[in-house]
Amino acid sequence: MKIKFTQNDEWHWLLGGIVVSLLSIATYVLFEKLAYKDYPFGITAGIAYIAANAKFLFPSLAENPVVQKNLTSPAAFVEFIMLFGIVIGAYWGAKRSKNYSPEVIPSVWVKYHGSNVWKRFAVVLAGGFCLGLGTMLAVGCTTGNILQGWAHLSLGSMVAGACFFVAGIIVAKLLYPKTGGH
Repeated sequence: MKIKFTQNDEWHWLLGGIVVSLLSIATYVLFEKLAYKDYPFGITAGIAYIAANAKFLFPSLAENPVVQKNLTSPAAFVEFIMLFGIVIGAYWGAKRSKNYSPEVIPSVWVKYHGSNVWKRFAVVLAGGFCLGLGTMLAVGCTTGNILQGWAHLSLGSMVAGACFFVAGIIVAKLLYPKTGGH
């Protein structure tokens, strides 16, 4: 079967929705068979799996029950492997788009904030911290809350997802005030 793409060489939105739905069903079944949770598809436990394996570097982590749970959980290991899939898939998608050009600092950032690598690093670090804090407050990452939580009609995930979108729009407007739509 040949996958049909739009004129911009992107997947049609309906095909993308069907693929995500099938992935959602498959991961739901996989995670239900594997592990401690009955909701699937996210990467938060994959990050926790990395932290669990870092307990040898940070002995105080060894006593943490969440760290212990993620060290022995097959689902956390699967989510850890999914982290590699995200990187490989993003790279493949970028190369396939035929306009892939790696940048240390995106041109739109240079336009609004200059080319200082350390300033960019500081903002990315602060953004990563805020993302981690939001993940903790929402009890899951954007992937789990939006792709899975909305599919399961979870009110908490719908509220979290709406907050993700609102926060994203606000931050984009703060960082890039004169780009985008009218």
